[in-house]
Amino acid sequence: MAEFGTVYRYEQSGELHGLTRVRGFTQDDAHLFCRPDQVKEEFMKVIDLVLLVFSALDLTDYEAQISLRHKTDRSKYIGSDENWTKAEQAIIDAAAEKGLRTVVEYDEAAFYGPKLDFMVKDALGRRWQLGTIQVDYNLPERFELEYVGSDNAKHRPVMIHRAPFGSLERFVAVVIEHTAGNFPLWLTPEQAVVLPISDKYLDQSRKMLELLKESDIRASVDERNEKIGRKIRDAEMAKTPFMLVIGEKEAEAGTVAVREHGQGDLGTMTPAQFSELVKARIDQQLKRN
Repeated sequence: MAEFGTVYRYEQSGELHGLTRVRGFTQDDAHLFCRPDQVKEEFMKVIDLVLLVFSALDLTDYEAQISLRHKTDRSKYIGSDENWTKAEQAIIDAAAEKGLRTVVEYDEAAFYGPKLDFMVKDALGRRWQLGTIQVDYNLPERFELEYVGSDNAKHRPVMIHRAPFGSLERFVAVVIEHTAGNFPLWLTPEQAVVLPISDKYLDQSRKMLELLKESDIRASVDERNEKIGRKIRDAEMAKTPFMLVIGEKEAEAGTVAVREHGQGDLGTMTPAQFSELVKARIDQQLKRN
């Protein structure tokens, strides 16, 4: 069962911090119900999901925090020692099998179960909790959840809480700082801007824009009465990934002169060739085969 749910926490005014610590935030929350013998396998699948998110955004500076009970004080936790021990060991084994760089923190578990928190560093080196995965033997007990096993008898499931992004507001803040606004091509709001050298090529530029939209490329036309040098400079400052220049030669041939942000001239391309370039870059960033 999954949802994007808004939750609220009454943080003190001095603790509020931009988008990274707020009073109302949205979590990509889900609860997975599984048999006890499926816990480790399901937990590892959720780890893969978190790592997929981090990989797509090139977030590499993180560690997995194994959050366990207090070593001696059990007063703040619910459930049996036996279930806690099984849950803690499942997390430790899954993290080890995935080869995660981990740190163990005692007295950081939720009251109902241990968890694996993914701590990501922002541009200033501060650690923020983003993704989290939690094993919970206790809530299925309290809600008296049951399933019928292959032996035709009733059994108690185990619940895994998972939020690969955690707080979406915090995640967005960390990604903006991490990329310094230079978003990956698949994520950036505007992937290309068409730059006519003069008003004479506006119609051709608008036709080019329609062709780009047909290829699901997010783009616009810079129709300002400015010199091409100024348009290129402004697009560079806006960190637009691609600039497509159209002058007399390009208008006659139905092509564009392609410039890449931070890289410069890539040569002349047809709309189809440019579309293939964009697709290949996105596949590369998302590590698609």
